[in-house]
Amino acid sequence: MLQGGRDYQVTVEDDLARWRAGLPDAAVWSYPADDHLFFPGAGPSTPDSYREPQHVDATVVADLADWLARQ
Repeated sequence: MLQGGRDYQVTVEDDLARWRAGLPDAAVWSYPADDHLFFPGAGPSTPDSYREPQHVDATVVADLADWLARQ
């Protein structure tokens, strides 16, 4: 499971704790600087920030590729 720390739609504070409780054996990675789309940034994420051309955080891509290779 991947979680962006700046995600205001699915939050670390509320939602991630419930996912962890419901799926205790799931692998969980949190990316504090990323929003819901795993775009890195600073400050609060907003719907307007999704309109800006960006790339998925390279760390997310690398972690996902590593996890897939181990499966």
